[in-house]
Amino acid sequence: MTPAIVIVGAGFGGLAVALELKRSGHDDFVILERQDRVGGVWCANTYPGAACDVPSEIYSFARALKPDWSRRFGSQPEIQRYLADVAREHDLERHLRFGVEVQAATWREASAGWELATADGQLLHADVLVCATGQLSRPKVPDVPGRERFGGAQFHSARWDHDVDLRGKRVAVVGGGASAVQVVPAIVDAAAHVTVVQRSPSWVVPKYDWAQSRAEHLLMRLPGIARLRHNLMWWKFEANVPIISRRFDPPRKLIEARLRRLIRRKVGDAALARAVTPTYPFGCNRVLLSSNWYPTLAREDVDVVAAGLAAVDRDGLSTDDGRRVPADVIIWCTGFTPTEYLAPMRITGRDGADLRERWRDGPEAYLGLVTHGFPNLFMSYGPNTGSLTNTIIFLLERQATYIRQAIEHIMAAGGSLDVRTEVHVRFNRELQDRLQRTVFTAGCPGWYATADGKVTTVWPGSHVAYALATREFDPGVYAHRPAPGAPDPVPAHEAFA
Repeated sequence: MTPAIVIVGAGFGGLAVALELKRSGHDDFVILERQDRVGGVWCANTYPGAACDVPSEIYSFARALKPDWSRRFGSQPEIQRYLADVAREHDLERHLRFGVEVQAATWREASAGWELATADGQLLHADVLVCATGQLSRPKVPDVPGRERFGGAQFHSARWDHDVDLRGKRVAVVGGGASAVQVVPAIVDAAAHVTVVQRSPSWVVPKYDWAQSRAEHLLMRLPGIARLRHNLMWWKFEANVPIISRRFDPPRKLIEARLRRLIRRKVGDAALARAVTPTYPFGCNRVLLSSNWYPTLAREDVDVVAAGLAAVDRDGLSTDDGRRVPADVIIWCTGFTPTEYLAPMRITGRDGADLRERWRDGPEAYLGLVTHGFPNLFMSYGPNTGSLTNTIIFLLERQATYIRQAIEHIMAAGGSLDVRTEVHVRFNRELQDRLQRTVFTAGCPGWYATADGKVTTVWPGSHVAYALATREFDPGVYAHRPAPGAPDPVPAHEAFA
């Protein structure tokens, strides 16, 4: 049997799976991407200042290292170009189908495969479905009263409106997370005035970034040097693992004290320093990198309102502490919906199981890869596989290797694989127990947990531990069913031939 494999998403996760399949000699797959080019989150987020907060040498595929990054931390355009280059150089372009949005996936027992419904009305068949839609693909805009009455331009940072001229405008930036930390310094010189409305500030540490010199580029082209730098930087970041443990609390206090001193020195004003200093433990929410965030907040043409949003009217915003923020433009830097994995795609598994209903108390999966009741469905960057201490690319590549091994087992045995209930339950029970010993369950704000406090996005251990857990596909944790019949819809790779 040679299964028809459909990968949904052409970001780092989808391309990691495609690269692994191609490297192992498998060619019967198609990558469906709703946008018009590869890149995923690096295609969608084109806001000013968009860049990575992981050094470029490890924010790359291990088998496709780039020796000539322009800066230590890659910018959005350069990362998107890198992914396009990888697709071209590794013969993935002919597998890509752009402008195709999968709206629903339904398991068909009669054909032991998935029926995919696309936005343009096609019905496609896949023996194996790999969802690589990521955690940061659905922008979140708060449902604030009056938002539709605002008289000026408003947009989410991930849907940046490049036709809006910010010169001379009063701009309200709602949010104080990763995108705001990059957006505000990038627009402040153009805008007449910027007001940052943030209910909860983030821990922000200095970002040691620089333009790579010609000498560095030449050095990286020497045999083995780029690989050596990649490996050394990877192990340097892997050494950060202890910071997520509750046992790290004493040194964590020292880090927090040092950062408080840095904030006071950078912003000058004591009241402003209090407003932009988190009250939750360092590391329990995403730690951000920027060397110009605090100096920007200290400018006379920038205000910080440390309050939640109450309402929007025609001329601006009002906060829940009674303050008014007049604005000509509102930029929503309010993040994404990472706990709503795979949405808005509707996925119906064995015996009519609805994935949204199955995950009503929070997404969960075995190894972040598979969920009971949804056979031959694999996820890249699935529940509890977010990376906080090292590079997510390493985890995506480990997942790709596991998925490839699973596909090869399906090729040999035919039919379908469904992770056993007891395996799924035991893994996630142990996972949540481990999370209780981490800083992620210390009552932090942010997007790591559901509204009920269940942490569903981050991995509670080291990258080495995840690599060991996914190193070898074990068919014993799966129930196998033979294929009873032939597929009904058109195989995806034939539909787009």
